[in-house]
Amino acid sequence: MSVILQCPVKINLTLRILAKRADGYHDLYSLLWKKYSKERLTISPKYAEIIGDLLEVRGLEIKGENLVTKALAAARRSVAGIPALAMELDKKYPAGSGIGAGSGNAAALLSWLSETFSVSLSPQETGRLGADVVFLAQRYEMAEASGIGEQLSPYLRVPRMSWLLVFPSWASDTKEAYAAIDETRQKGYFPLTRAQAADEAGACAALLYKGERAGLLPNDFYPLLAEKHHEYGTAEGIAEESGALGWGLCGSGSAFFALYADHGEALRAAAERFTRENWVIKTDSLE
Repeated sequence: MSVILQCPVKINLTLRILAKRADGYHDLYSLLWKKYSKERLTISPKYAEIIGDLLEVRGLEIKGENLVTKALAAARRSVAGIPALAMELDKKYPAGSGIGAGSGNAAALLSWLSETFSVSLSPQETGRLGADVVFLAQRYEMAEASGIGEQLSPYLRVPRMSWLLVFPSWASDTKEAYAAIDETRQKGYFPLTRAQAADEAGACAALLYKGERAGLLPNDFYPLLAEKHHEYGTAEGIAEESGALGWGLCGSGSAFFALYADHGEALRAAAERFTRENWVIKTDSLE
């Protein structure tokens, strides 16, 4: 019997890069928010067949190794007795968008393997699959992330809002994005402390929780991308004029998000306006 899994994605409601570490990674503070997307992973265990694992990807092409394959390999190293799996992945979102779609594919598989075969990877093992897999494999919807993103604490006052995701024609490479951050720091920009970043995130989340406008949400990558791609100014204008309560950059990637009180006419009108922009390749809305 086949099982169909919804794959989660995330936005960084806020994202502050605090400092570069001696090991080359960066300490950060972020308020992560998860919803279940339109990407689907279909799994068919082959108990009676002596075959290898199969993964067929439909929709958008995935370049390089798929995180689903890596997650299954890690699970097999942890637990014996997982049968051969024939899998189909319905891929909707482009790479480099910052919503953690690839990580969400892996997280969906790991969650199913945990429930079905008692697979339990450590946070370190899960984190090696991808920066967002640890959060997306958890059950809670929102979390504070610190360290390099692996230290998670559930955030319980989750706003009830719908997302509009806007995917531009360009992608953002994570390594290049962090290199640009480092360059700004060398020019005398001083980052927030963790306490300041946490207070800022709490204030933004509180406004949204009360149904009040928070506006442009803080993300240290956003000014750098907005300087390079002036279309983000247009995106901000559409979000504000359509009645969004908050908007910003999804993470270190290129996708833009806008938050609405419900899944109603304001969100649909904004989506229609975005699709008329020649730099937008697609939009998606999630409740």
